[in-house]
Amino acid sequence: MARTRIRRGLDADRISNLPSNVIDNILTLLPLHDAVRTSVLSKGWQYKWVTVPYLVFDWTFNLSGNYSIESIIYQVLLLHRGPIVKFKFCGFKFGPDINNWLYFLSDHRVEELVLMNSVYYPEQWLISHNLFTFDHLMHLFLANVEVRLPSTFKGFRRLLSLDLNGVEFEPEELNMFISKCPMLEYINLNLLTIFYLRHLEVDAPNLKEISITCYPIFRRTTSEAGDDDSNMIKVLGQLSSLTKLYCDGGFLQFLAKGGVPQKLPVNLNSMRYLLLDITDFGFKDQVCSVLCLIRSSPNLQSLQITSANGSAADMMSTTQFLRAEQENEIPLCRLDNVTMRGFTCRIPEIEFLKLLLLAATVLRRLEIHFAIYLSEVERRKFSQELLSLQRASSEVEIVFQHLEDPTTSVAQ
Repeated sequence: MARTRIRRGLDADRISNLPSNVIDNILTLLPLHDAVRTSVLSKGWQYKWVTVPYLVFDWTFNLSGNYSIESIIYQVLLLHRGPIVKFKFCGFKFGPDINNWLYFLSDHRVEELVLMNSVYYPEQWLISHNLFTFDHLMHLFLANVEVRLPSTFKGFRRLLSLDLNGVEFEPEELNMFISKCPMLEYINLNLLTIFYLRHLEVDAPNLKEISITCYPIFRRTTSEAGDDDSNMIKVLGQLSSLTKLYCDGGFLQFLAKGGVPQKLPVNLNSMRYLLLDITDFGFKDQVCSVLCLIRSSPNLQSLQITSANGSAADMMSTTQFLRAEQENEIPLCRLDNVTMRGFTCRIPEIEFLKLLLLAATVLRRLEIHFAIYLSEVERRKFSQELLSLQRASSEVEIVFQHLEDPTTSVAQ
């Protein structure tokens, strides 16, 4: 009878009898602290977690007792066996321990590394040169840190995606860093300052998607320029493989420095998605940059613009410029979806929409989200005005979304 009960108990523990690769997959889906807690289930489970390839220490990590996050990470790394595919340390203040961890991790074929210094501490942490020995790295995310390239750095030959948020480099080193990662397909440069924008040149022949945003202080100013060369050509002129571009008004303003060409020397033939955030139609420079990007993207399919309720400095000249541009040919034979957010109904915005509707021959949907401060009466008035605009596409549906009630729409 006792043997029968033991046998039934063994049969009931189906998870323990699963193949090791299946158990590894299950443990991988658990938060790390829960995976470690499985060690108390039984003697057979005591060390099953030590081969988990994804080590994530972030704000979801459950700190208990008197143990610090640093001591826990040391214990996990000490007991771990096998490759570490992903290491994430996020939301904690950086200290000397992180340099020791990087030294340890450099021998573990790490493919994804996420290091985000806490934003609650003003000082940035200088990343150890051990970072640059990660030969198998494919995805790198750094935030609120300082980077100095060692003279021995030969590049990350396998790196596909690069996320830099508030990261400080020496002059020209950001360009050098990007150029030594020839396989890059995705770049996100967040919170760049004018200091770095002045030197920015993107050399990434395989790049498919890039996102660039600037510090707010730069968004509404015509800060100092770099040199007399066109920033538009210097930064984007060689990115012919780009499929998606996301940038803000500050970067559009920067691209206008040195003059904006009608279009880039080499078309962005792969560009399908253009997302422009906090675009100020009160600045002619920003509008010029937008039109250059559109003209240079003959296969553009989706355009999304979020308007800023900003300057009226160039309102008249911007309006005149857009009216003149309505007479010029703009190749928008693939554009089928346009979304305008924060629409304030200022004259340059309306003239810009006129231009799009006249040029986009296959446009199927134009969605407008009015600025939240506009009254219902103003929205209805402008809705009727916009519905009366001439359009090249007979199939276009114009939809008006009210920000406080996104389900409300009027279609034509």
